[in-house]
Amino acid sequence: MKKGTAMKRAIYAGLLAILFAPALAAAQAQRQTPPAAKITEEQATKIALERIPGKVTEVKIERKRGKNVYVVEIQTPDGGEKDVFVDIQTGAIVGTD
Repeated sequence: MKKGTAMKRAIYAGLLAILFAPALAAAQAQRQTPPAAKITEEQATKIALERIPGKVTEVKIERKRGKNVYVVEIQTPDGGEKDVFVDIQTGAIVGTD
């Protein structure tokens, strides 16, 4: 490989890093920072279990139906699985799946 070619590749790699670093950092920060919730994960779990009894298998925050919600996954006694969407601001159930 020629010395000039290696230099060009290094320059291009550096330029790409400079161009994409802010976008990658912002995307990573957005994934790591959950939206400000007024109710806790534990409160959301209790609310969801009042609607659909069973065993909670996972709780995560997602955007559903235009709102940030806790998605509470519940294993039902009959062996099925249901998701309950609990609004992170109000604690209201905004839907099930």
